[in-house]
Amino acid sequence: MYLKKVLWITLAQIFWLQSFASDTRKVVDDNLLAHKPLTLSGAIEQGLRENFDQKRRTFERSLLEFDWRDTRDSFWLPTIGLTLQSNEQRIARLKRGRLNEAGTTREANGSLSLSLGEYTVFNWGRDYLDYLNGKGIFKRGVKRLSEERRELRFQIIGKYFEVDYLKKIKKIYRTRLRHAAFVYRFSREKIALRKIGKQEYYQARGEYLEAQDDFREATRALENAIVELSQLIIDPAGTKYVLKNTLSFRPLSIPRSGAISLLKKNNPSVLENTQLYTNSKRSYKRAQLDNLPLPTFTIDLGAYTQSFADRVNSFRYRNGSGNHLDLVAQLNASWTITGSGGFLNGRTLARSRIARDLASNSLAQAEHIATSQMFIRFDRIKNYEGRIPILKTQVENNNKTFDLTLDNYLDRKSSFLNYQTTLEMLVDSEIDHATVLYSHLVEKLELAEVIGLDEFPGESFEELVTEAVP
Repeated sequence: MYLKKVLWITLAQIFWLQSFASDTRKVVDDNLLAHKPLTLSGAIEQGLRENFDQKRRTFERSLLEFDWRDTRDSFWLPTIGLTLQSNEQRIARLKRGRLNEAGTTREANGSLSLSLGEYTVFNWGRDYLDYLNGKGIFKRGVKRLSEERRELRFQIIGKYFEVDYLKKIKKIYRTRLRHAAFVYRFSREKIALRKIGKQEYYQARGEYLEAQDDFREATRALENAIVELSQLIIDPAGTKYVLKNTLSFRPLSIPRSGAISLLKKNNPSVLENTQLYTNSKRSYKRAQLDNLPLPTFTIDLGAYTQSFADRVNSFRYRNGSGNHLDLVAQLNASWTITGSGGFLNGRTLARSRIARDLASNSLAQAEHIATSQMFIRFDRIKNYEGRIPILKTQVENNNKTFDLTLDNYLDRKSSFLNYQTTLEMLVDSEIDHATVLYSHLVEKLELAEVIGLDEFPGESFEELVTEAVP
């Protein structure tokens, strides 16, 4: 039986090379091309370093910091400015179409001033509310860029293992095609000798054509995934990869209760709406303060001015009240009676209040949606974890069944239909096992994205690997 099986495999490989010479040459030519060895950690490092969107986020982070420094400095510090101003200087005089040198201004005049500006000492927290809103926008912007970086990292991990998964699918279909090709040739020889009927011959031919189509489709899907991976990590188009890692199954380590508590603190949508709600509450309070006749206390810090002109040179310090520092209280209030804003600015206040309530509703909606998504992902993961050992056992069982059916078919003790059925069962179970393993990883990545985690506690995505077998 062992010799018979070896003979079967050998003949199948020989026929594969003979029947698909062009395809074989293409595979050989591809193997002669430069193939880039790639580990999961190497793909992540290269993607986070070279990806164009990640580089853009680096620039956006700098712009956010500039905006925040402007907000911070304008609140805590007076606006100190240096101004150089010169009066008009006549550089030439045209008289009768000719240049008259005596018409130029000999001495420059103007002033150089260091202005200390005006500083608000107290205005009932209006500026402080604006400052806190600006601070919240900056912190959320920085956090959002970190979330986009994490999303890119998850995309690279998912695409790396997608390529690994599709390589496995292609290998499964290649094995099926080799079996189908040999049986098809075997059937042609048998029908020529009138040892089988036409029905079995056409069944073998149909199996071969279907296997060939599935193999080519699997090849196309793999090539597309490789191109998408190269786009993520910024490799030249057409780069081929030799993956050094393959996916290793690990059950989810975090319990459902822990996932819920972490979600409320880290979910991107919840954080985004929390920041909007907090800012809307401050804006409503600011609108209430603006509607009250409350005084504002300021100090005019003045300016140091150096004036220069022909035979005149002076230096002095002055502000609006001379050369004294005065604390000034000013009361400004304005209400509409009719027109835009409503009676006594009623509609203006109502708009701010409605904006606050709308933000509160959006926050509650974001929490509800995120929790629902978390439950869906969590349940899918647990379902996959229950199926994986079953599918693994099913693959082992179908392998043994196919070996027995193959021996019986070669001895003409089993029909072609039994052989075809067991082969399809084996292929389907192998594909299901590989698909569920990959889907389990995808759901874990999406669960981590929903919760807002880079890694699950005690678990790293970069450690979900084993060394790939060539």
